[in-house]
Amino acid sequence: MPELIEVEIYRKAAANSIGRRVSAVSVFSKKYLRGKTVVPDLQSALFGARLDHVRRIGKLLLLEIGTAVVGFRFGMTGRLIVDGEVAISGLLYTTAEVQDRHVRFALEFDDGGSIAMLDPRGFGNVELNPDASLLGPDAMGVSEAHLRKVFQASKATLKSMLLDQQKISGIGNLLCDEILWRSGLAPTRIGSSLEPKEIERVTCAVNTTIEELTERGGSHMGDLQSQRHPGGVCPSDGSELLRTTVAGRTSWWCPEHQH
Repeated sequence: MPELIEVEIYRKAAANSIGRRVSAVSVFSKKYLRGKTVVPDLQSALFGARLDHVRRIGKLLLLEIGTAVVGFRFGMTGRLIVDGEVAISGLLYTTAEVQDRHVRFALEFDDGGSIAMLDPRGFGNVELNPDASLLGPDAMGVSEAHLRKVFQASKATLKSMLLDQQKISGIGNLLCDEILWRSGLAPTRIGSSLEPKEIERVTCAVNTTIEELTERGGSHMGDLQSQRHPGGVCPSDGSELLRTTVAGRTSWWCPEHQH
């Protein structure tokens, strides 16, 4: 959290600044810069340049400014503020308050507008010219052929593969559990054990889940969400949900219909 759905909302908000020129670049914590990115290089590359395009790959937001690209990764609590308005009013696992001390990075434009990164826990980052080549295809509209290629040769669990951003980008823990619950597949299943019809079910669940939860307003709006607690039950059959750790992440799933 934020996952693909939230970052897509951020992309749309940031796109409102296309055509503006950068008049100031503010980095409030050098630790928030990723890789080899340093403040002087960032300021030199962006100052006076125009924001020409905004795009997204999975959970990575990319702002094309002049000849440079700035990548935003939102971690667990990152939110985007555009012209003083928070693109998403609140996220799970963080405060809805906007405090100046939580602003990690900001761009100001010559017309008085701005784009800022708000991140209370500071797990996100900003990077100049990030290498997005290692990211897998975006989960929004992913094909069955791609998932078949990912699963059939793998000894890893379904959960670990769906969360692996190099295989398919954009799915986080909440979307993953919802997708597997809708697919009727256990997060502990091994990829190579899937039958063709099961891969078809996963593909359908990825696409429909992202579409439906986008319409509802977020990755936390799944049918399973309200039952992600001790004693929670499966919304489809009433069985008590299991809480296990799979791929290093807390997983909620139904042992009755997920196999």
